Amino acid sequence: MMSLFRNWRAHKTQELEPGGLRFRVAPDVKVSQHSDGVVLIHLGRGTVFSANRVGAMIWDGAAKRWSIEKVAASISGEFHIAPQTVQRDAAEFLAQLQAEGLLVPDAN
Repeated sequence: MMSLFRNWRAHKTQELEPGGLRFRVAPDVKVSQHSDGVVLIHLGRGTVFSANRVGAMIWDGAAKRWSIEKVAASISGEFHIAPQTVQRDAAEFLAQLQAEGLLVPDAN
């Protein structure tokens, strides 16, 4: 699958629990979604990140606390990619977002 995240650093994939994704948008992150993807601005660090349409769909699913299965089904249906592949890649992307401080764990 294509790279979903620019300014990427390798991180271990975290295990996602079934049900809703356990993240919330970090308080110092601003988001701009557009037809080609999403731009994330981390005001505290002064960094800008961008992702394509697939990355934007994953971001949106995390912000809405969708299950990883729901996010994968949405992407799989639109782009005709196997759901298992999407789940794995989405988990890696979410781990990258968390490592960059764009998403923070949410126990609620």
